[in-house]
Amino acid sequence: FAGERDCSEAVSTAEMQTCANKRYHEADAELNQVYRQLIARLSAQRKGQLKASQQAWLAFRDKNAAFAAGVAEGGTMASLVEVTELTAMTRSRTEQLRTFLKQ
Repeated sequence: FAGERDCSEAVSTAEMQTCANKRYHEADAELNQVYRQLIARLSAQRKGQLKASQQAWLAFRDKNAAFAAGVAEGGTMASLVEVTELTAMTRSRTEQLRTFLKQ
């Protein structure tokens, strides 16, 4: 279940988890790319601000995703809910950083 076509046909929790993990890793790689582009353009002071902001955001993202997974606490879907939330928040942060790139 590595390709998008295969993921559209995912049925089992394990298949859905594999696909969700793939989407998350892609989103995370894109976030890191945009972050590197942005930090390369900033002054030393602004770089420090961005690094602190990003560290705080990462901690929030992870805790928020764990909280979201609580809706399925103890169930097989908990990790799927968590990684889905991680992906959504990571994509949102990527778009936020892109707006800073345009300024």
